[in-house]
Amino acid sequence: LWEGACIVHEIFSSEKIFKLKNRHPNAKVIAHPECETPVLQLADYIASTTGLLKYAINDPAQEFIVATEAGIIHQMQKAAPDKVFIPAPPDNGCACNDCPYMKRNTLEKLYLCMAYEQPEIFVPEDIRIMAKKSIDRMLEISAQHGL
Repeated sequence: LWEGACIVHEIFSSEKIFKLKNRHPNAKVIAHPECETPVLQLADYIASTTGLLKYAINDPAQEFIVATEAGIIHQMQKAAPDKVFIPAPPDNGCACNDCPYMKRNTLEKLYLCMAYEQPEIFVPEDIRIMAKKSIDRMLEISAQHGL
């Protein structure tokens, strides 16, 4: 759909998730839609990070294998301390499911961006059209899940 990728969502190993699921048969696999197709095929639930958080809080399951950026696991543990959240294993070594690019964002940077509408970004029309398809699809998925 779009020539781009998220380094975190590309690293998960469907084989290792399958083995982990066998060790935790009652765990539900929850995954971000940017994960590779083999990982999504193993998922019990697919949603944005916000959707995954809400699902983990509200679902009666007590164990979850989480295939998304590891930072969300802390929020899940805070919101549902009685549940177990297991990070999905990466395919190669320890990438720690951590996105260095997301960590560059801060509340201060977000505030300044919103307050001053800066920096202004110009996107070529052909790229805007392709990107709009992806954004519309993400919004559609969110709406389907009440987000």
